[in-house]
Amino acid sequence: MARASALSKALVAAGALMALRLLSGETFVTPKQRNEAAAAMAAAMDAYSQNDNPINPYSQFSDGSDTVYQAKNQPEMERRTKSLKAGLKRFEDTPGYIQTKQAQALKSNLQESNSLRQDLLYFSGAEGSPAWEKARQFVQKVGTMGVDGNSKQWKRAAEDYKEASNILAEWKSLSSFN
Repeated sequence: MARASALSKALVAAGALMALRLLSGETFVTPKQRNEAAAAMAAAMDAYSQNDNPINPYSQFSDGSDTVYQAKNQPEMERRTKSLKAGLKRFEDTPGYIQTKQAQALKSNLQESNSLRQDLLYFSGAEGSPAWEKARQFVQKVGTMGVDGNSKQWKRAAEDYKEASNILAEWKSLSSFN
């Protein structure tokens, strides 16, 4: 027992000595000549220019003339539409779980709609637009409804569902989503 204690104390002392030794030296060397400063600047800029390729056809950040990635292309729109309609169908099933007080089923139903937020924002247009803000309000209200259901506050969960439904109707009119 004494041997283990002495060994651990020796290891701690050695570690402290090494830390002091490392901290006593210079940790950052400032450039002393102009060419050293220029070399340091060039090295720092290299990291930022690596992904600066405007002609890469696979990059969503390229100039857009001959890219493989096209924002809001037809297959993506169809996939997102299908996903959003499925998420909204699950949302419409929510009152049944609230009325029958099934907290786990409600939680599971809302978790299956994880892509609902992304799909709503996708069809809402630019960030900060009225439809985008309504989508965020809807997602927040659905989250609040989930919390209320998890804590078995069924009356509040039902009220949250009504408010979320109203916000969703407003979002649909703003975004022209059918």
